[in-house]
Amino acid sequence: MDKKKKIPFGLDKRTWHPSPLIGQIVLVTTVNADNASNVAPKSWISMMAFDPPILALGCNFQHTTARNILRQGELVVNIPGAELAEVVWRSSELPHPRPVEAAGLTAIPALKVAPPRIEECKAHLECVHDHHVSYGDEIIILVKIVAVSIDEQALEVPDAYEYLQLFAFLEADTFGVIKRGQHIYE
Repeated sequence: MDKKKKIPFGLDKRTWHPSPLIGQIVLVTTVNADNASNVAPKSWISMMAFDPPILALGCNFQHTTARNILRQGELVVNIPGAELAEVVWRSSELPHPRPVEAAGLTAIPALKVAPPRIEECKAHLECVHDHHVSYGDEIIILVKIVAVSIDEQALEVPDAYEYLQLFAFLEADTFGVIKRGQHIYE
């Protein structure tokens, strides 16, 4: 086997090309102080525990999303398919406050929390604030999932991942798509 040369790579993820870490792209909805919805694309999110089901969300203290979560304690993680990639990217450029409708999306009531779900998204994780840790202006928010919903069609097709078309942030202006699920022994 040929040995591959390993070279140093910078610590700043913003400079990584190619990026050895990906982050699933989601749309997080919260409620502003005036009770209007707020939507923000996020890619620093990951499952942290099964029981109870805990997610970690990386954000910046200056972001409306972080301030709303810390003030109200609730959010919805909306899972878009790749067909919404352009809408998601454009939504990050909208001025705040940023209601769901300003992104051209449709707010629908959540099952257990105040922030809305986004109808065009294929799955939704309704969450409540559990704990947070800060690092300067950055914050890691741990949230407990209290309700989950998914498009019925995702459960009716042979490959749910082909239906979901989950996508991930790779680097500036670049994303990747999961086009199908693959079993480990295929």
